[in-house]
Amino acid sequence: MNHTPLLILLLASVCGLLAFSQQIDLITVKANEEFRWGVEAFHKGYLNESILSFKRSLSYRSDESLTRIWLGRAYLQAGFEDAGLSELKGVLNSGYKNLFLQNWVELLESSRGLRRELRPQAKWVFTTEIEGVRGENVFFKGPTVVRPRSDGSYYVVSYVKNEVILLDVNGIPLRSLRGGIQGLDHPFDAVEGRDGLVYVSEFRGDRIAVCNAFGNKVRVIGQRGRSPGSLLGPQYLALDGAENIFVSEVGNRRVSKFDREGKFLTTFGERSEYFEGFITPTGILVKEEKVFVADRDRKLIAVFDLNGNYLTSLLKGKLHAPEGLERMGSLILISDGNRLLGYDVESDALYTFVEYGSQAKRILLASLDMNGNLVAADFDAHSIHILTELSELYTGLTVRVQRVDSSSHPEVSLEVRVTDRFGNPIVGLRESNFIVTEQRIRVGKTDLIFASHRSDRLDTVLLVDRSLKARELRETFGRVSEELIRILGEKADIRVVSASTTPAIVFGPQNRLNMLPQRVMDAPSAYSNLWAFDLGLRLATTELLNSRLRKAILFLTPGDLPTFAFRNFGLNESLMYMRNNGIVFYPIYVTSEGASRELEYLARETGGKSYRYTDPKGVVSLWEDLARQKEGLYVLRYTSREDTDFGKRYIPVEVEARLIQRSGKDEIGYFGPLKY
Repeated sequence: MNHTPLLILLLASVCGLLAFSQQIDLITVKANEEFRWGVEAFHKGYLNESILSFKRSLSYRSDESLTRIWLGRAYLQAGFEDAGLSELKGVLNSGYKNLFLQNWVELLESSRGLRRELRPQAKWVFTTEIEGVRGENVFFKGPTVVRPRSDGSYYVVSYVKNEVILLDVNGIPLRSLRGGIQGLDHPFDAVEGRDGLVYVSEFRGDRIAVCNAFGNKVRVIGQRGRSPGSLLGPQYLALDGAENIFVSEVGNRRVSKFDREGKFLTTFGERSEYFEGFITPTGILVKEEKVFVADRDRKLIAVFDLNGNYLTSLLKGKLHAPEGLERMGSLILISDGNRLLGYDVESDALYTFVEYGSQAKRILLASLDMNGNLVAADFDAHSIHILTELSELYTGLTVRVQRVDSSSHPEVSLEVRVTDRFGNPIVGLRESNFIVTEQRIRVGKTDLIFASHRSDRLDTVLLVDRSLKARELRETFGRVSEELIRILGEKADIRVVSASTTPAIVFGPQNRLNMLPQRVMDAPSAYSNLWAFDLGLRLATTELLNSRLRKAILFLTPGDLPTFAFRNFGLNESLMYMRNNGIVFYPIYVTSEGASRELEYLARETGGKSYRYTDPKGVVSLWEDLARQKEGLYVLRYTSREDTDFGKRYIPVEVEARLIQRSGKDEIGYFGPLKY
């Protein structure tokens, strides 16, 4: 019997199977290779390249859930929120079971849209308490006020212990301000100036101590007495824009005003033909060129101008025993006996935030901290209460790993952004607030090597309008840039992006600052009716992606955007690209007229504001706003125990952040460096 045909058929089948197997292996190799390059590109900030690599990987293996998750992440980071959500939801709909992914999608859907506005009707609840007396350890006693700082820490005035305590965001004491050799005589309030000096009212010392960051007195303002410039029972303090000092005196029943060097300026609040006079002046707030002063016994808030001229009285008959006043967005936060109120001056609306009941004993002042919590000093309970908006308590924190640097594996660095669910940065976190795991196993010692709130430098891009209308204002652009040099000086790294038909970077940090005005003005030929705002904004954002500093885009413009301003990238895509990368937008209108709803929207939703160069104050307050700008970026470093298999093995890493009773988590991964 001739078996030759059968053998030939069998050999052909085997060869076909081998070829098919090799084809499958080749497809898998190519899919894995593209996936690896996509992860690498993402961690280097090349988001467009990352998206393309993940798409190519999926063209080989469309069923890879991990690749689709990474594609969704890259879309989101690049501002394409709809596309990113679609990918992540598609993975879940395919039957992929992952609790983290499910929570991530729910969080993204619930937080879409506008940034959080402080809601007058919000419900606030007690979440935790920082005890001043813990066993035999007395950290503070009889706290009168707690003053939040821009880095998330707090100054707590300890009336009984005669010191001001600095607590970190977790309530851990960092240092004490005791007034040096002279000491402090029953301090009541403390406010910090822009230069880091701390003004402390000494209730029994009848003076204001000016202390440096180490707690030593630099100078003393006032002395005991009733004459102008003297003090008797000074309590609450406030600073205006020029850092003039306002202090309420319960003994003299008035408010005194000094300049920042201690020179006496004026007193006000005594009885006159226009004002009935204070009985017990307490809390002070300077807001919009007006001075608001509470009177505990008259149960009202009196309003004066900055020179002490009486204007009006508010809330007569509606308050019980008002003490501390603080700003809370557009509202005035009033500590009123056993309740905490919010007052809208414009609408004359009064809201009750908290009825303390038995949860607190005697709160003199409550403040909104940098992370959106209310903090209140309880004098009789020797404690600090932390209150959180109820909706925030259960939604937790948003943690996103921006990139992983594994180039020096086993040493690994993670850049992590921590925000609330609306994208507002969380500042002041320390090593103890983070938990890092690889393959669900906790890594060894984790060091916090950088936190953006600890740096006072900025990374900025001047984005310049190149419309034909702007061409007529080239000289004005030059003058504005000269003013910005004066304001920013050596405090910021500056780039210039020309939003021409083909946007380009025309100035960088390596260039000399005296070249900046000319680059901002550019040649008349750079201006066109077809200038591309959206492309320019995208390029400006991309330039800032890898910066660890606080980041801002300053847009110089006459104010009008063309109808085609967002023809390449939509308004919300442009917004989310900035927001998801911690960039704040500031339009600077160079004329007395002209404004754009789209520009105002971008500014508001990224946490910025607009300026008009022709206003009397121009852009002089820009640095103050930039200095107050928050960025919840942290860089963590640890030593990995995982084997990279010469850079071919994908290593999952998980990061969790915890603060008070809120937490958030991100799951990501990386490859080690390729080794051949």
